[in-house]
Order: sequence, then structure tokens, then C-alpha cells
Amino acid sequence: MHDFIRTIFYLFRQAIPPALIGLAIGAVLLVLLNQKYRQKGIQFPKGQAVAVLLLLCYLGGLVSITFMNRIGNGMQMYQLYPFLAFWEAWNAFTLQVWLNPLLNIAMFVPLGVFLPLAAKPFRRWYWMLAAGAGTSLIIEVAQYILGRGQADVDDLICNTLGAMLGYCLCMLFVSLSGKRWKTAGAYALLPALSIVALTGVFFAYRFQPYGNLEDAPIYAADTKGVEWVLECALSDEPGPSGVYWTEPFTSESCDAFAVDFLGRQGAEINFGSPDVNYYDNSTFYSDHRTYNLIINHNDRSYEYTDYRVDSDLRYSNKGGRITEDELRTALGTLGIDVPDAAQFVTVDEERGEYAFRAECVVEDGVLTAGELICHIAEGGILYEVDNALSVSTLHGNATVISSQEAYDLLCAGRFSWQDVPMFNYLKPNQVRVTACALEYMADSKGFRQPVYVFTLSDDRDAELRSGNGWTTFVPALSGS
Repeated sequence: MHDFIRTIFYLFRQAIPPALIGLAIGAVLLVLLNQKYRQKGIQFPKGQAVAVLLLLCYLGGLVSITFMNRIGNGMQMYQLYPFLAFWEAWNAFTLQVWLNPLLNIAMFVPLGVFLPLAAKPFRRWYWMLAAGAGTSLIIEVAQYILGRGQADVDDLICNTLGAMLGYCLCMLFVSLSGKRWKTAGAYALLPALSIVALTGVFFAYRFQPYGNLEDAPIYAADTKGVEWVLECALSDEPGPSGVYWTEPFTSESCDAFAVDFLGRQGAEINFGSPDVNYYDNSTFYSDHRTYNLIINHNDRSYEYTDYRVDSDLRYSNKGGRITEDELRTALGTLGIDVPDAAQFVTVDEERGEYAFRAECVVEDGVLTAGELICHIAEGGILYEVDNALSVSTLHGNATVISSQEAYDLLCAGRFSWQDVPMFNYLKPNQVRVTACALEYMADSKGFRQPVYVFTLSDDRDAELRSGNGWTTFVPALSGS
């Protein structure tokens, strides 16, 4: 089972006891109300009573999901950029990331269904809108104050939309029951538009030529008042225009690769057990005694650790020494063929860290890029491999902006959105651009897209980065 889906089932199971408590409270209240109605000689509204019970049951579960199952770290965090969750989902385009906003919408649909049935004033759209937005706002403010989760404006938007979708579906059913066709058509409008919008997004992704870059710019950094100092050469001419391709792993081909890879080490995978966890873009294999293997589907990179090597050796700061030929032979026993274009590098001889690197080497329509990092224990024992060294073939040409245009976007704050919060928080007065290189990054469909990677430096390097600068990227495809 997909690990994220299993987490959702776990949350729902955890919500059952609070939901039952809400149901019990509702039952007690209804018994008291029933007695009051009888004293007045009024017919007790059974349908409304059922709606009240379901509403209180739902609210009990909602409290569990939004508070009781959140880990409190004491930090008061918030996110105030509207629709950031949707842009994240678009960039990554995986089920798990899309479920974040979609489940926040779905979570409030029952509120929109049960509340109008339980209390007639909420059959007016403006009262329902206030109830949905107000309930969500209370939750977000409480999460912020209690330090449980993050107060997020996108949660407020999604929750309110979910409540109104539930309201429209409820009133649509009520209108159809009363044969009020025109009113029913009005209530069907919001659900229909939501379905059309979501379908349009998925069709747009399906038919675009390439995938999306997960960390592509979403909103601009605040670069007002920043002095940009250029210390490297740029060009007004577009860079190389190739887009490269390596077929991504599917769940099936990933399993087949893992079986073959671990089989060479004499290990077996126990499928259908906790030894295997499936995610959207990765799969984890580990028996916690022999091996640990994490495979990323889109770029086919993976991390492998041999647990059979004594832990004292693996966690020692003192590593072993190995030559290039010896390391190639050791990797060959794992079934890893190192491309000729990759160069051998001693990263840290004392700690036994070595690598093979290729900085975007293009030969005869083949792109070799990335690095393969190896950790060697004393005695020359290879015990850990982090393989992000890829070999891709030319898929086609595409229009690429120049490095000067990319620099202009950098200065405007249109760089990787993951670096924006740090940039805005530190508020550097001056940023030096020390290097610019055209590199390639795997997108959500497995293509290697060109990006301009900038190396930056500011006055906080010594304090925060051991004297080193930091890097960010600007997409190089025109119109991206």
C-alpha cells in the first residue's frame, strides 16, 4: 500500500474515538431537546436530529485530525502566501503533494452538508460561508498559538472552499427534492466549475511537452534594496538547447531493479511487509539488518547502505583508502558501471569519502551529469553509495534563455522558491554572484531540463556557511 494512503487511514482510525465522543454528546443533547419538545407538544424533527448527530460526530473527528494528531514542537509557524500549496502540487505533480490541498478541501465538505441540515439559518449561502471560514480560521489561529502544525492561509482557502462545495451539494439535493430546477442549477455551478478546473490542470500537465521542476520559482523574493555585484562573465546568447531523457522508474521497474541490485549482495526483499514502503516518486527497501536502499523514480538516483559492515566502522570518522581502479571494481560487484566521462575525486580521504563526478559532459547526444559518492570503511570496504550520476540521451531541442536573461530574473527574485524564505529572512544588503553554470535537472516526467545555477555570496557566509557561498537556480527553458 502507498505509505501516504496508509497514513491517511491511520489518521481516520485515530479520529474514530473523538468522533464517537461527539456522537455521544449529541445524543445526550437530543434527548434533552426531545423532552423539551414533548413538553410543548411539538413534533420532534427526526431528520434534523440525525443531522445534528452526524455534525457533532464529524466535529469530534475534525478536532482529532487538526489537533490531536499534530506533533507540537512549540514553534509558532505560519504561511501567508495564497495558493502556495497548489503551486507546490503543480511543480512536484505527485499524488502525495496534490492530496495536501485536495484533502483540506474534502475535510470540510461534511461541514457544508451537515450544518444546513442541522440548522436552517445556514441554508443561506452567506451564513454558510461565514461558518466555513470562521471554523477554519479558529483552527489555524489555535494551531499557531499552540504550536501544533502551521497556520496556513491555503488551509483557510481550501477549508472554506470545501465547506461551500458541501453546502452546494446539500442544497442541490434539497432543491432537486423540491423540484426547484433553476435553484438546483445555481447550486450545481460551483461543484461543476471545480471539477472542470481540476480536470483542466491535469490535462494541461498531460499534454505539455516536458514535466515541471519541483523547486521552480513560485513567488518572487524581496530583492528591493539588494545590491547585486556580478563577478562572473555572462552572455547575451542562449545556451545549448538540448533537453535530455532517461526513462523514469515505475513501481514495477523499481522493484525489479531493487531485486537485481540487492540480489547481487545476497539479500532478498520481503514484499508485502514493512520492509518496503512506496511513495509517489520513491521507494524504500530495508530489512534493518542487511541493507537499506532508497530509490528515486524520476531521476533513477538511489542511496544504498550495507548494514553488514560493522557499525563501528560505518559511524567512525576514520575511513579507509581506495584507488580509482579498486573502487570501480567494488562498484562493479554491485552492478554499477561508472561512465567513462565521470572523473574520480577524493572528497575526504581521512573519512573515506570518494566520488565520481561529471559536470554536464555532452558527447554524441549523451549527457553525463551528477556525482556518485562512495563511503569506504577501514580495510577498503565499500559500505555506502549515493548514486546521483545519470546518463541521458538527447530528446530534442528547446528554446533556452541566455545567462544574462537568467541573471536579470535572479535579481528580480525569480529563483528557486525553496531559497526565497531564507533570502527574505536574512535580508542581505549585498549579494555577490561569483559563478553561473548551465546544468541539467530532472523534472517530474523524467526529462533533464537546462537550468542556470548561480553561486552567490553575502556577508553571512562566515557566520552561517563556514565561509562558503550558496547556490540557487533559474529555469533556462524560455517561457518556464
